Amino acid sequence: MRRAIKSQAPEGFIALDNSALIYPPTEAAYNTNTFRISVDLNREVQVEILREAAHELLERCPYAKVRLKKGFFWYYLSPNEEEIPIWEEGSYPAGRFEFKRNQHYLIKIIAGERRIAIECFHALTDGTGALSYLKLLLERYCSLAGIVDAVFTDGLCFTSKSDAHEFSDPFQMLYDRTIRPFPSVSRAYHRKGRGERSEAVKVIRAEVGIKEIKERAKARSLTIGEYLSAVFLMSLQQLQGEQVPVKRKRRPIRLSVPMNLRKVFATETMRNFTLFALIGIDPALGWYTFDEIATQVRLQMAQAAQPKLLLSQIRRNVAGERSAALRFAPTLLKNPLFKLLSDALGDQQYSGVISNLGYVSLPDALSPVVTAMDFHLSPGLVNPVSVAVVGYRDSLAINFTSYHDDDTVLERLFCTFLVEDGIAVSVASNREGM
Repeated sequence: MRRAIKSQAPEGFIALDNSALIYPPTEAAYNTNTFRISVDLNREVQVEILREAAHELLERCPYAKVRLKKGFFWYYLSPNEEEIPIWEEGSYPAGRFEFKRNQHYLIKIIAGERRIAIECFHALTDGTGALSYLKLLLERYCSLAGIVDAVFTDGLCFTSKSDAHEFSDPFQMLYDRTIRPFPSVSRAYHRKGRGERSEAVKVIRAEVGIKEIKERAKARSLTIGEYLSAVFLMSLQQLQGEQVPVKRKRRPIRLSVPMNLRKVFATETMRNFTLFALIGIDPALGWYTFDEIATQVRLQMAQAAQPKLLLSQIRRNVAGERSAALRFAPTLLKNPLFKLLSDALGDQQYSGVISNLGYVSLPDALSPVVTAMDFHLSPGLVNPVSVAVVGYRDSLAINFTSYHDDDTVLERLFCTFLVEDGIAVSVASNREGM
């Protein structure tokens, strides 16, 4: 029997949040704008019970019970009354959304033999929002299946009604046109890779012990996320050095690192509320040792997280949305413009993406049921390898996603550095022959 949940729901035309505006017009075969978060269980998944839990999830979170529509001036969201389907797990995560087959939902619920996964089209929410959805789904599934009644204390409360702040757009509330807009930066180094590529997302999953990697990071006064960012930059520096032997011709190497703004600005919105730190090095100045890279990462991340600079980024982004030229241009003309903006203010400015979802704690009663967690980002055309990180229990999962069929040079350099730095690495992949 379905549980009746009465929540405040948005109605009619629902404007996309400021971060989401870029995703619908730039969605393409090699730029899917999707990501996946999953949990592995110690028992088989019962699909019909998961279907019931999915229904209750959408009743609790009606702002996810929406479809994407293309208006004359803007893409927008509107309520979706269709039943959300449950997908059978395939071999390749974070692929292109099949909106029609998914009943036009922007959230996709997947059942593996012993795995429950959520994939999101980024116009709906970011990684933190999707993790909240997954926690609620897991909580309801375990209760309905008679496995355990456990409640997450660090996210949404299932028995509480949703309210307006959960589907608010904090970017609009924080916009201040008197602030100087955030400056753009120069084009970064991009590694094209070798050999063929296909639309199927290939994964190399590196698993390391949290205790080991935390010790290596702490020895350099870094967080785990900063340490992994430094390893990524080091690997890209090695590749650029091989491809561009002349120093003066080498472009800056930068990473795009998502920053969750919810704690900074004290809001719990379930929409996108992320900005991106651009951190990196300039190899035209010479070769950087790892310790030099580590110093740059630590200083640049601290700088990027300052509220005043975050507000400057928000000012730049929201001002573009509010400009008369953009507001009243038809969608047909906006789409190619957004593609140019996405390149100029996005992909062209960085050499790779690394997103760290952090350490996920589960209620004590659920911990024995969930054996592992994973997080996958879709790669892109300009930067075809992305890195997604999540910690659970004693392990850290580092997932490299790529469109390259055979080229794994970057992933090998990254993992080799970890091993040489004294960190044991176990590797698995959905690639044939690995």
